[in-house]
Amino acid sequence: MLVTEKYEIRNYTHEDAEQIGHFNKILELSYLYNKDFTVDNIYCVVNEINEICGVGHLEADQSWGLIDKVENNFTEDTRVYSLILNMSFNDTLTYPLELKDRLIKTLIERAYVLRKQYPNRKVSLKHYISSDNSEEMDYYLSKGFVSEKNHMIMERDLNEKIPYFPLPDQIKIKNWEMETIAEQQQYLKAEAEGDLDGLAWSIHRLQWFKGGPEWDTFTAFDGDKVVGSVMTWGIGENGAATESIFVLPSWRRRGIAKAVVTQALKFLKEKGKETATLCVLGHNKNAIALYQSLGYKVKYINVEFELQI
Repeated sequence: MLVTEKYEIRNYTHEDAEQIGHFNKILELSYLYNKDFTVDNIYCVVNEINEICGVGHLEADQSWGLIDKVENNFTEDTRVYSLILNMSFNDTLTYPLELKDRLIKTLIERAYVLRKQYPNRKVSLKHYISSDNSEEMDYYLSKGFVSEKNHMIMERDLNEKIPYFPLPDQIKIKNWEMETIAEQQQYLKAEAEGDLDGLAWSIHRLQWFKGGPEWDTFTAFDGDKVVGSVMTWGIGENGAATESIFVLPSWRRRGIAKAVVTQALKFLKEKGKETATLCVLGHNKNAIALYQSLGYKVKYINVEFELQI
């Protein structure tokens, strides 16, 4: 294998996607088709023969979608708006370890450029690390990040019996395809209303997941009104995700969450899936209790690291 000594960090172009796909297929597809990713926020580390040794990006967190929507009274804006920082390296190539330092420095500098557009906002960078990866934790701590929150990944064995939960008479659950932009916007509006902090996916993120081969939603309606939902997608051959679970505040404690989740679980089981996972904040006692009652168990924990900028 040829080992070179000259490296540069440059912005990504779509011509780089195929080469990135050799070591990270998800990023290849994300950069090509998820419009939340822009070339200005993606950087490649390349050697002198234009082999990509690594790639890093800044991705808008759900909170970032609200950064332009705050009223002019900035003194009352206490929300922290976040960008997610991620890096991935090609382990089939030989390269100096300090390239990781150079790439994260470039990404942080880019974040400061974006941050200058919002001088009256609180802005941070986020990165998620599995709790068993102490080496990665040490690295991000050395760059000024601190441990902020725990995200529990819970798993449900679909071979176990799935209970039935009745719904209020007027509520109907629909496997909703959201074919139109209006339907997608209706969903996102409901998702924001169902979140304590008013957060929702961007329409680009929704369309990216919707374009996947195993994407579905199970949404509860009162007439034409969305009152709760769960989203599913495939994870490998035997697994699936059950995510974006919400119920509007005025409709809680009526069994809607249990009903939509269990209907999704039955659907996944019928498709031959063996496990279903979800992510929940470690301090969200009510949600954790709900998921445990549905048969989910803790699989592992991701730690959210944060750098205030």
